[in-house]
Amino acid sequence: MKSNLFLFLIFQSLCGYSQCFTSNNVFGNGEELRYTVSYNWGPVWVDAGIVTFSVTQESFLGKPTWRLKGTGKSFASYDLLFKVRDYFDSWTDQATFKPISFRRYVYEGGYTLLNTLNFDYDSKKVLSNTKSNDNPQRIDTLPVKPCAFDMLSAIYFTRTLDFSNAQPGLKQQVLILIDDAYYDINIRVLGKETVESLDGKRYRCIKFAAKMVQGTIFKGDEDVLVWVTDDANKIPIYIEAKIIVGTIKAYLKNAAGIKNPMTSLVR
Repeated sequence: MKSNLFLFLIFQSLCGYSQCFTSNNVFGNGEELRYTVSYNWGPVWVDAGIVTFSVTQESFLGKPTWRLKGTGKSFASYDLLFKVRDYFDSWTDQATFKPISFRRYVYEGGYTLLNTLNFDYDSKKVLSNTKSNDNPQRIDTLPVKPCAFDMLSAIYFTRTLDFSNAQPGLKQQVLILIDDAYYDINIRVLGKETVESLDGKRYRCIKFAAKMVQGTIFKGDEDVLVWVTDDANKIPIYIEAKIIVGTIKAYLKNAAGIKNPMTSLVR
C-alpha cells in the first residue's frame, strides 16, 4: 500500500472503538479549501504544489449525497523533481455519512494507482478494484464494517467531531478503508494554539496529532500535526509532517463557501 503525499496530510482509542457519525453542522454545499504545500530537504524550503478540497450536493444512485473531491498537483517547476497528480472522489450519504462510492487516481513520481470502492450495505460488502504499475489488477470483496470511511469521507467525518472542550491527551480512533484493507488512524488532542496563515491572519486553533499508516512516504512512528480552527467550521489551517526524505508543510491559502462565521479569527 502506497501512502499518498498530499491527501494523507489532512489526518489506542480512548474508548476502544471508532465513533460513528451524529450530525454535520460544519460544512455545506460549495465549500472549497485550497492549500499551498511546501517541501523541505535539508535547509531549503520549496513551494511544491497545491491541494484543493471541495464539497457539492449531488444525487448519486438516487440518493442525496455529498460529493467530496480532493486534488493534489505539484507545480510545473517542481514536476521535474517529483511530479504529482492525485485525484480523489467520494460520494457520501448526506443523512448517515456512510460512503457509497470512492475513486482515486494517483500519479506520484512515476508511480500510478487506480482504486475504486463500492459499498453495498444490503449485502454488507465492499467491492474494491485496485490497479497499479507495479501490481496487477486486484479485485477484492471485504465486509462492510460499522463506522468505517474511505479516505476522503474520513477527513470530513473527523471535522464533524466535537473537540471544542476536549482536554489535551484525549484520543479518538477513525476506521478507514484504504485500497483493500482497513486501518485505524489514531487522533490525539495536544491542546490549543494560535496559528498565523500565509496571508498574515491569525486563528485560534486546536492542535492534533494523527498517527499515520506506515508506507513508502510516511514513517510509521511519526505523527502528522494538524491545527484546526477552534470554531464551528473546524478548518485545518496548518499541517506539518515528517516523511522519509524530509518534511512537508501545508498552509491554508484560501477558503470559500464557509458554512459558519470564522469566529476563531484573531485579526
